[in-house]
Amino acid sequence: MSDALPACFRGTAEPPTSTTSSATFSNLTTCLYQTSLGLTSLTWSRNFFGHSLLIHLYLHHTIASFRLHLKPWLFWKKQGSKTFHLDHPKSAIHISWDLSSAKFQSGPEPTSSFYIAIVVDGQMALLLGDSPHQAYLKTKAKTPTKPPSLIMRREHVLGNKCYSTKANFGGKTREISIECSSSSSTGEPRLSFTVDKKRVLQVKHLRWKFRGNERIEFEGVPVQVSWDVYNWLFDDVVDGHAVFMFRFEKKGFEEGDSVSVGGDLSSKGMVLWQPFGLEMEKGLERKKMKKSLLKTRSSSSSSSSASSRGSSSVMEWASNEESELQSSPGFSLLIYAWKR
Repeated sequence: MSDALPACFRGTAEPPTSTTSSATFSNLTTCLYQTSLGLTSLTWSRNFFGHSLLIHLYLHHTIASFRLHLKPWLFWKKQGSKTFHLDHPKSAIHISWDLSSAKFQSGPEPTSSFYIAIVVDGQMALLLGDSPHQAYLKTKAKTPTKPPSLIMRREHVLGNKCYSTKANFGGKTREISIECSSSSSTGEPRLSFTVDKKRVLQVKHLRWKFRGNERIEFEGVPVQVSWDVYNWLFDDVVDGHAVFMFRFEKKGFEEGDSVSVGGDLSSKGMVLWQPFGLEMEKGLERKKMKKSLLKTRSSSSSSSSASSRGSSSVMEWASNEESELQSSPGFSLLIYAWKR
C-alpha cells in the first residue's frame, strides 16, 4: 500500500508528461459551453514552450476544430483571425483573438486583457475575455439569441496541501475547498469538504469509503458530491490520481452564475470539454484518462466488498456525466488530483 493521501492539493495542475521524467509539466483545463448554435469546447494547456488552445465546435453531426499556439518569443503575432467553411451543415466559422496584452497567472488560461470570439454565420456563438467591445468591433457579429452557459469544467491539479474553487451560486460567490488530513488519534485518512469555510461533508474511514457520493445542501442549494481516491490509497504508480465531482443542480444557479477554479480565473474563465469516445487529439489528457479509466474499472470489481459504494468508480460516473450534459441542466465541476 502506498502512503496515505497527499497532504492536499492546489489549483494549478501540472501532471507529468511521462512517468519517467518530471522535468516537463503540462497544465490542462477543459471546459464546455452550451451556445445558441450548439456545444463549444475549449482546452487550454501550458508547458515549457508556451500556451496552446484547442477549440472544438459541435454543429449537428459535424465537429470543427481549431488550434492556436501561443509562442513566447518576442515577435510572435498575438492577435489574428481565422475563417473556414463547413459543407455539412453549410456554415462559415470565424475565430478572432487578441492576446497581445493578456495576463497569465499560474494556470494555463489568460485571466484578463484579452478576448477570443467565435462567430458562426455572422452570429457571436461564444465570446470569452474582458474586452467584448473590441471583439464586436473587430468581428461585426450579431449578438447571440441566447447567452452561452458554462455547463462543465474539468481541471487537473497537482498534489500539495489544499485545493479551492470559487463558484457563484445562490446569488453569491462561494469558496469551495477540499482538504485531506489524518485523524490525530488513529492516523486514518479522511476528506473534508467546506463551503465558505463551513464544513458541509466529512468522509472518515477513507480506506473503506474510498469511493462514494453524497447529496448536500448549502443555504438551500443542492450539490451532488462524488469522490474516488482509490489510486491515492492503494496504487503505487507515479501517475495515480483521485477524482472529485461536484454537480450543481440548475435551481441553485441564477442568471449569470458561473464557476471559476483555483482562484486565478475571472467569472469569464474558460470552459473545456473533451468527450470520451470521440477521436480527438492523442494528447496527454486523453492517454492518461483512458489508462486510468481501464485501471480503475479493473480495481472496482475486486474492491466492491471493501466499500458499500465501490461498485462503480467516479471515472465511470464522470464519463456518464459527460454523455448526459446536453439534456441535463446544471453545472458539473470535475477535479483530477495527481500525486506529487
